[in-house]
Amino acid sequence: MKKINIIIADDHLMFLEGLNTILTEMDEVENVHIATEGKQVLRLVEQFDIDLVISDINMPKMDGISLLTELKKKYPETGIIMLSMLDNHRTIYKVIQKKANGFVPKFTNKEELQKAVRTVIEGEQYFSETIKKRYMESVFERDKFKNVELSKREKEVLYHLSEELTSKEISEKLFISVNTVETHRKNILLKTGAKTTTGAVKYAIESGLFDEN
Repeated sequence: MKKINIIIADDHLMFLEGLNTILTEMDEVENVHIATEGKQVLRLVEQFDIDLVISDINMPKMDGISLLTELKKKYPETGIIMLSMLDNHRTIYKVIQKKANGFVPKFTNKEELQKAVRTVIEGEQYFSETIKKRYMESVFERDKFKNVELSKREKEVLYHLSEELTSKEISEKLFISVNTVETHRKNILLKTGAKTTTGAVKYAIESGLFDEN
């Protein structure tokens, strides 16, 4: 049986130590290299024959999604499992669309993590039940939003509302009257079916509307 080389990446050393212990228990694992940020992972992949990278999403200098993009571009044969506390719709949608081989939340148990590793090194994908559920929700939200047609100005107003700007501040930024801002806000609520501005903003974030900007 060919043993594999793994890189684990996270900016919390105590978490890395625990992860290292779990992985080195596996008969399939030869070496585990440790990195604390994305650029360090890329340097290690250049130096060693790496079969699998397990990376957190929220890291300094280069986050996990940027790292995923680079690895898929330069080392498409290397398996990549994302491991993070971030399990919101938007993040999960991005990770899966960028073709990660697996995604499990940080609160997963040892058995599931080892199962994910074995599944990915065998050439298959592994996404935990929690992640799959969130992904399906994200697809549903995006499909719902496709039927909502906001004007360019309405999208601009909604974006500024997401930054917690007041109607007066938005009017000054867009060079329109406060009354016009309020009219756009009411139209946004009507079109999205949201009861509050917060609901409309959440709807836009989950559906990926702001990714288009």
